[in-house]
Amino acid sequence: MSEQGAKRRWDRPDASMSLLADLFSGSGLDPGYEAAAARRAASGDRGGGPGRVSRLLAAMVLLGLLGAVAVIQVRRGAPVAQRQREALITQIHQRTEETGALQRQADALRARTEVLRRSALAQSDAGQTARQDLDRATGAAAAAPVSGDATVVTVDDSHSARGATAQQDGHIFDQDLQRLVNGLWAAGATAVAINGQRMTATTAIRSAGDAILVDYRPLSPPYAVTALGGSGLARTFAASPTGKAFRTLEATFGIRYDIRQEDGVRLPAAPAPSLRYARTETPK
Repeated sequence: MSEQGAKRRWDRPDASMSLLADLFSGSGLDPGYEAAAARRAASGDRGGGPGRVSRLLAAMVLLGLLGAVAVIQVRRGAPVAQRQREALITQIHQRTEETGALQRQADALRARTEVLRRSALAQSDAGQTARQDLDRATGAAAAAPVSGDATVVTVDDSHSARGATAQQDGHIFDQDLQRLVNGLWAAGATAVAINGQRMTATTAIRSAGDAILVDYRPLSPPYAVTALGGSGLARTFAASPTGKAFRTLEATFGIRYDIRQEDGVRLPAAPAPSLRYARTETPK
């Protein structure tokens, strides 16, 4: 149909009705399409049915092979990853044990050094005064073990903060332990330790991922904060703003929080600090 003929046809008011009639009568194909269909029918071509099916089957087989190879590779890689993970866990345990052994050795050497120092001071003329000064400095630096009646404050994550559906609101964070330790100092504590690790004026309580570190040594919950300071320490701390804040966290988010008294508790000495600057004392 020429362009002018098509234009005249669509100018007719019943053009849309004529189009519907053509469609229902089965003569709605364009003459060009009709001629191409007639040529394919004359040559016996049915749209490449067998060839198309074979190509489709080949593609499906190829996809199946690729999927099988991927599954095999994943299954082969899983034991390797598991072995690497187990080896890493073993190394972590070994390094932790080595660090613990070195720490115990350092504590023994520190105790021996303390005995030798006191023996040397006892033989000097100004030994009594020097020993008193040394005791005060040792206590301030948490360089020696201490014993006495203690207040133990235990905190832990809520049950909703554990497992795959953990909620962050019920977690104990590093800032919570910082606040707890500072609250015990303010309440009159003379010595503080978290899970057996002694606190000093330079102790850092930080986090690395979900772990809480004290001077780069990881802690495991529950967190037991032990403070020496007499029988009135627990009452003073419970009435302090920090004690009230932890009771609010317990009531609101379900964290574990309890206070108890223990007698005859011994806190270890803090690790020796790393000296960055030193100078020789000039004799007077």
